[in-house]
Amino acid sequence: MGIEVIVAGLCLFGGTFFCVTAVIGVLRFPDLYTRLHAATKGVTAGSLLLLSGVAVLEGLGPVVAKIFLIGLFFIATNPIATHAIARAACRERVCIPQAVVDDYREFLDKIKSEQAGSDYPSDRW
Repeated sequence: MGIEVIVAGLCLFGGTFFCVTAVIGVLRFPDLYTRLHAATKGVTAGSLLLLSGVAVLEGLGPVVAKIFLIGLFFIATNPIATHAIARAACRERVCIPQAVVDDYREFLDKIKSEQAGSDYPSDRW
């Protein structure tokens, strides 16, 4: 058994571990924001480790280039999508966070009060 198989196995095991812990976090955490955190961190890390394990098993070639592009896609889209979901939830007050200080809410209230007299409210926030 070569070193490649051992490294690939460790990557695949680590990726599976992160994905499973992300699912457990989504099921067990109390509010939307902590669930989003668990899903984003766990799935991103788990997916990248799984892709790395497959890349190590494949060796150099066109498959690894595609795996690299898929990894870049995960890195670019997963945090952005999660941020958009959390921001929309905060704007619409879907889930009130259990945080003591909410600077974003103060910012939103300030923007809404400025736009109250405007004929054409913009979506600056």
